[in-house]
Amino acid sequence: MKRLLIILGSIVVLGAILLAIAVRVVLGGDRIKSAIESQAAIALGQPVTIRTAVPHFFPRIRLDLTGVSIGASREVEIERVRLATGIRALLGRRVDEADVAIEQSRIDVGWALALLAALDADTPAAAPPSSYPLAIDAIGSIALRDVTLVAGKHTLLVNMSASFSGGDRLEIQTMRAESETSRFTASGALASVSKRTGTFTVDADALDLDGLMAFLAAATPASQPATGETQPPAPGDRAKPPPPSAPLAIDVAIRSREGRALGVALSDLSATARVRESDALLDDLKVAAFGGRYTGSAAFRGAQKVGRYEWKGSFENLDVPRLMEFAGAAGSMTGRLSGTIALAAAGFDPAEAIRGARGSSRVVVTDGRIPGLEIVRSVILAFGKPTGDRPAGSGEAFTRIAATLAIDGPDIATKDLDFESRDFDMTGEGRFSLASQAIRFRTDVVLSRELSAQAGRDLYRLAREGERIVLPATIDGTIGSPTVFIDVQAALGRALRNKAQDELKGLFDRFRKRIGR
Repeated sequence: MKRLLIILGSIVVLGAILLAIAVRVVLGGDRIKSAIESQAAIALGQPVTIRTAVPHFFPRIRLDLTGVSIGASREVEIERVRLATGIRALLGRRVDEADVAIEQSRIDVGWALALLAALDADTPAAAPPSSYPLAIDAIGSIALRDVTLVAGKHTLLVNMSASFSGGDRLEIQTMRAESETSRFTASGALASVSKRTGTFTVDADALDLDGLMAFLAAATPASQPATGETQPPAPGDRAKPPPPSAPLAIDVAIRSREGRALGVALSDLSATARVRESDALLDDLKVAAFGGRYTGSAAFRGAQKVGRYEWKGSFENLDVPRLMEFAGAAGSMTGRLSGTIALAAAGFDPAEAIRGARGSSRVVVTDGRIPGLEIVRSVILAFGKPTGDRPAGSGEAFTRIAATLAIDGPDIATKDLDFESRDFDMTGEGRFSLASQAIRFRTDVVLSRELSAQAGRDLYRLAREGERIVLPATIDGTIGSPTVFIDVQAALGRALRNKAQDELKGLFDRFRKRIGR
């Protein structure tokens, strides 16, 4: 029995030795490294270099490649690739249903997508010469471990497990991704790797929408420079992938508990991201911000040399004090804000593009105050104390402010300001700057009937229209410290018109009485 065990053990050891020798024969030496470099360069049309190729036969037969780089400027750098396969295929000098693990790598994702898009999936790959010791027939699974995806100045650290099924369908079982401002998991499938179509879901703890849009913008193949090169370029030349042969079409359902966009803290975010060729779109965007809700869309359109961002949507019940604090004018207004907005801006980074955005917005602010906007006090100071009781009330409180805003970067203008309050109404036009905080408005202040009745006969006679006093005013200064000037000369001009109207009415009344006799 003991002798039998010794014999069996010797057979196992001998088998292991023979297997190790076979693996070394098939996979060992610089010949296999050179062969893989040549095959990959022909398939990709880009230079490929490998530092080492080391075979292993335990616990599974595999080939470890280190120091892999693709592209003349090393756009793809892979520290280690583990390529595992079965013994039967290996003895036939083939790699079939291989498991590939890519570790500690850095990939320029925009360049890589443009390169993949340029590969014609309908054209069979050129067969390697018969002198090549190894042919890679099919890949069964792909794992990414600590792989950094780079798009422009944005990076994303990814760990992923995926497998091929039904030809070129790639199932993403799990993917964890993390940047400085985002953390999320994802799953889904590329329905067709060759056609670059797929559907995914993303569940995030934190998501930076600016970073996501900028990453997608920088990653779109159309944003990458292209030439018609199909052969590896000369050393030192930067490789430019050829134009895409098929559009990119990826849909991603997104949910995030927290997030940021344009520097604003967000929560309860949901959206559908759609990547179509050079466009990255966020549809059905819903998010909580500033104590209210925003519903709309965001888009990056990269068909032109200069990218274009678009933001459209509606907002409701935003907390104005929080919004004004964010705008750098803390304490300048209270109330709740609702409305619509449509903006567009050129550029590739959304945070930078928004500074020069142009568009329009319709806003309504309700039940608030503007500290320092003492309209009634300004009327009294302009005309002296009225003959009646001093008008009561303050210009700070309002029930409603509505306006259509024309937005030109930090400068905002309106031609239809409508201000309603208990003590007065106000209509007019003007502009203000979010950069300098300066404001300049020309308005008509219409005192309420109660205040008009309290103002005294002199002021009433000077500035009335109907039963209410109307006074031209200028409001300037800053958003946080507005100053009101009553245009006395314009009021006197109205007084002359009122006097002429009174005299004409008296003359008409006297004439009518004479006719009546």
